[in-house]
Amino acid sequence: MAITVRIVYIEPMSEEQAVSKSTKTAVEKVLRDRLGQAGFAGADIRADLDSDGDPILLVDVKYTYSDKPINSKLTYGLSTELRKALGALGETRFPHIRHHFDAQQKIAS
Repeated sequence: MAITVRIVYIEPMSEEQAVSKSTKTAVEKVLRDRLGQAGFAGADIRADLDSDGDPILLVDVKYTYSDKPINSKLTYGLSTELRKALGALGETRFPHIRHHFDAQQKIAS
């Protein structure tokens, strides 16, 4: 029986991979403006690489629970709006947005 061992080297985060305070502030402002009525509770924003090894921004959006269903149309065009705000800062990484709702939250289509 042969055992295969795979070793993956993860490079330390370089200066260009760090997420600046101005980038985080710009992302949070767009999210708050667009998603405030849906219970936006904050976001974790960090640098990462996509499956092709290209630098991206991971944006994990958190929401508080609401008895009222959230309109899914609030998220339409959100990545485009984020990209415009980021582009104004010279930030070229694509924002990958993940929404984290309460398990009981209802979403209106």
